[in-house]
Amino acid sequence: MRTSDRDTLLFFLAMTAGSSDGWSYFGLGHAFVANMTGNTVLVGVAVFDKSEGIVRPLLSLVCYLAGVVAAAFLNRHVRQGSIWSRATTITMMIEAVLIAGAEVAWVALRMHGVKELFALLGCLAFAIGLQSGAMLQLKIPGAVTTYITGTWTNLISGLARLPNSKKPQEPNQKVQFAERLIVHGGILAVYILAAVLTGWVFVHQPLAAGALAAASVWTVALYAAFSKGDSSDVSNKKLS
Repeated sequence: MRTSDRDTLLFFLAMTAGSSDGWSYFGLGHAFVANMTGNTVLVGVAVFDKSEGIVRPLLSLVCYLAGVVAAAFLNRHVRQGSIWSRATTITMMIEAVLIAGAEVAWVALRMHGVKELFALLGCLAFAIGLQSGAMLQLKIPGAVTTYITGTWTNLISGLARLPNSKKPQEPNQKVQFAERLIVHGGILAVYILAAVLTGWVFVHQPLAAGALAAASVWTVALYAAFSKGDSSDVSNKKLS
């Protein structure tokens, strides 16, 4: 798999995260499954709340962290400098099964009028935690498909340094720097677009709330499965 292919897959994963966050916030009790900064704040402000406002964000946070731990274990042998690995593909396949299963369960539970969807929230958070943990092991410079605060920070910081950089760079390094900024911007745009589309789905076709997230991650899992499972970023090694 080439770096450009991997970067395209990041856009689909950002779509999965943005759609899952919209799904969980609108449909699973105003908690996030990718935005752990938001959940941490919700847990904090709910400490003195006599309602059950702390339960859902805390559950999502714990399940997300469990997913990160599982991904770290599954990807523990990923080579330094890997663009993608077989373990990453396996992790994405597990995530795809979980999110597709969550969508099926969502439809069934909604049709039966079930409103307490704690297990569904936990399953979705665990799946997104798998995604975050797998991407972290690949050490993609400044781009994480679920850590949107970090992606915003890297994009704006890079844009601020772009016109005023006095440090001499090789032409190839300048091209790679610009490409990274494009990837960051693309991830943010796709994440926001996915959230908007999910909001629209909730208004018009609420039973399909998880369809976009499931379709996106399945696209990644299947593409990766039929590509070479383990490749190294040789260009990055030469530059280091």
